[in-house]
Amino acid sequence: MTVAVSGDEIPHAAVLTAAHHGSGWDFDPIFAQVAPTLRSADVAICQLETPLGATGGNLSHGFIMGAPAAFATGLRRAGFDGCSTANNHTFDQDLAGVGDTRRIMAAAGLQAAGPGADASQPGQPAIYRAKGFTIAQLSYSYTLDNTVGNTKHVPASAPWSKANLYDVVGASGIKADAKAARAKGADLVLVSMHWGAEQDQQSTAEQRRLAKELLSSGTVDYIIGNHPHVVQKCQRIDGRLVNYSLGNALSDQTAGIVAYGGTTSTQAAQDGMIALVTFTRDSAGKVTTTEKFQPTRVDRGDGYVIRPVSKTSDPASWRRTTSVVMSDGNSCHAKPMD
Repeated sequence: MTVAVSGDEIPHAAVLTAAHHGSGWDFDPIFAQVAPTLRSADVAICQLETPLGATGGNLSHGFIMGAPAAFATGLRRAGFDGCSTANNHTFDQDLAGVGDTRRIMAAAGLQAAGPGADASQPGQPAIYRAKGFTIAQLSYSYTLDNTVGNTKHVPASAPWSKANLYDVVGASGIKADAKAARAKGADLVLVSMHWGAEQDQQSTAEQRRLAKELLSSGTVDYIIGNHPHVVQKCQRIDGRLVNYSLGNALSDQTAGIVAYGGTTSTQAAQDGMIALVTFTRDSAGKVTTTEKFQPTRVDRGDGYVIRPVSKTSDPASWRRTTSVVMSDGNSCHAKPMD
C-alpha cells in the first residue's frame, strides 16, 4: 500500500492571481503535471498551509494566508485524499476560518488532520483505508497562530487546539494519540509534523530528537515533515522512516536558503518532492517500508505550474533535491523517480 505525501501548499497572492480567471478559479493547470504521480498512490496527503473560504480582502496578502474554497477542489482533483492542517497559519482567518476549512474540505471529499472547529470535535486522526490497511494520520505544529517566541501559546478562542501543539503535548502526548488510534483499529499511524528551521536544509536537533522518540516507540510508522520550505533528508530509525521536510509543493517564496553544505541559494524555495512510501505487510504481520520520490519545482514564470523534475529537465533542481534527500548514507534507501 503506497502513500504519497507532498510539501507545503501555500497559495500566496501571486499564486491566486495565476489561478483566477474572470469571475472564477481554476487550479487544475497548477497541479496537472504532478497529478499522475499523486493518483498513482493508494492514499495521497498534502500539507495545507492556509485556511479555506477566504474572499475579497481576506485572500492571501503579505504574511496572512487565505484561499478560496476552489483550492480544496483543485487539491482533490489533483489526487489528494486529505491534508494536514496544523501549521503556523491555521488561525490566519481566526476560529471561523478553522471551521470553514473543515467544512470546505469535507465538501470537496478531503480528510483533515489538525485542530477541530470546537471542543466537541478533536479534529484528528484522519482515517484512510486502502488495500486492507487502516491508516490514521495525526498533525502537530510548533505554533498555530504565529505567536513569536512562545511555542506553548494556545489560541485563546480554541483552548482545545493545544492538543495539536507538539511543545505542549510533547512526544509522550503524540505517542498516546498514536496508541489511541491503534486501539481503535489503525494498522499504521502517520504523523505530520510542522517543525524545523525555515530556509535551512539541515534538520535541527529538535527534529531529530522527536523523530527518534516517536519512531523508536513503535507507535508511529512514518513522520511527514514540513515547514522549512526546503527539502531536508530522509532517515530510517528502527526500521521506520522520517522525511524531515518535503520542501514547498506550491508557493511564491524567493527567500535566501541555507543550502545543504552551508552554501546560500535563492532557488531552493521552489524545490519540493512527492514521497511515495510503500508499506508491505508479510504473513506474520510485520510491516516494512520503502521510499521513492519525485523531485518537483514550481515554475513561477509560467502560471505557478508544479513541474516534475528529472536530471535532464532541470539538472540544478534535481541535484539540489536528490543530494539532500539521499545524504548521510541514505539510510532510507530512497530512490528518485526519473
